[in-house]
Amino acid sequence: MADRHAMELARMLAEIADRKKAEDIVILDVTGRHSLYDLFVIVTANGARLAQTIGDDASHHARSIKVPRHLEKAPDWVCGDFGDVVLHVFTPEARQFYDIEHLWADAPRVAWGRSTAATGTTG
Repeated sequence: MADRHAMELARMLAEIADRKKAEDIVILDVTGRHSLYDLFVIVTANGARLAQTIGDDASHHARSIKVPRHLEKAPDWVCGDFGDVVLHVFTPEARQFYDIEHLWADAPRVAWGRSTAATGTTG
């Protein structure tokens, strides 16, 4: 299981995406399954502009709390490296094409704010 700080950051990134109207927000715990990262935050943004806005807001938040960050932007995918946490912001078509959740199907999902309220899960 990822450490508390990484978990808090992942949940904050999910909440940032949620406030920007991202959809299908999922946090995967890839601790022990990936050699570099502990958590993936995967979200869908309806359009490239929204994807870039979510990435920029996430980067700004990380900078404000002194977390290392690096963003890579493509027209249909923004990937943010935040130390132990990676943020993937996809357009709907790119999310379906790359299907990261299928690649990491054995990774547990982590509950966060809205997902906890919607499903009744904890984490």
